[in-house]
Amino acid sequence: MSTERKKINMMQFKSRIYQHFFIIGLLFVVPDIAIPNRLKAKTDPLTEQRKAGVCALEPSMSCCYGWKNVNGVCQPICKKPCENGFCIGADQCSCMKGYKGKNCNEDVNECGLPMRPCSHSCMNTIGSYRCFCNPGYTLDTDGKSCIKKLHCTSLYCQFGCQIDRDGEMDCLCPPGLYLAPDSRTCKDTNECDGPFHTCTERQSCRNTFGSFICVCKEGYVLGTLQDAVTCRDKDECLTGNHRCSHQASCVNTEGSYTCQCDKGYTGDGFRCWKRSNRQQSWAAVYFQYKRSKQMRPI
Repeated sequence: MSTERKKINMMQFKSRIYQHFFIIGLLFVVPDIAIPNRLKAKTDPLTEQRKAGVCALEPSMSCCYGWKNVNGVCQPICKKPCENGFCIGADQCSCMKGYKGKNCNEDVNECGLPMRPCSHSCMNTIGSYRCFCNPGYTLDTDGKSCIKKLHCTSLYCQFGCQIDRDGEMDCLCPPGLYLAPDSRTCKDTNECDGPFHTCTERQSCRNTFGSFICVCKEGYVLGTLQDAVTCRDKDECLTGNHRCSHQASCVNTEGSYTCQCDKGYTGDGFRCWKRSNRQQSWAAVYFQYKRSKQMRPI
């Protein structure tokens, strides 16, 4: 074989080696481009269907320890209620802002934190705090910062003030408050009276100073439903938190429950007595009906 032929074969061999290394590099650097979709590993469908609190899907869905099945959804159980928060796992609470502790029953002292929220004086309150300014300063509209009183001192504004282009001085109020008729003090805006709040149908709006909070209505509890934090139906029959008679069955309804007397008994469900075989007079039936109404719990 001639020398020129050997050189050509060697160059072709090196070219093939470079091509192989280039393809291998693509597999590591750009895997989504290099690997066809048909060759990608398929995700386990059981993993995709598995939700929080689910320990098994086959032959039937079963919830993990510390969770219970509520209408096909595993809900966490907290033996002690989360007073200012909601249950997110087995005996695990997630506290609302301003509270801490295992059951969210401890107030957070924001004034004692390393990063104090107020620029001057701070007063801790239950679940929140209030800021105050030193003499010669007034509270800014953010409710935290203190600004030096300049020409606004003559207005004696409760929180803050501004000077417009014409030199006119006006008092300002923080969000959630409005200027009173005296043009100096601020009054609370009741967001619950108008369409200003964002509470759902299962929640009630509770006004607070400068803001509002949403609380679950009677018959509902705060919890997780379909991976979202919301007010879900409180199953009084499941928890035993009902007033049905021992001779009655509890039937859960949306936001409440009803009581139905067992077979062979009569009454309103809260009070049940054994049905008599002999015919009662209309007067006796009416008397028992009025008596059950008087004894029905409020």
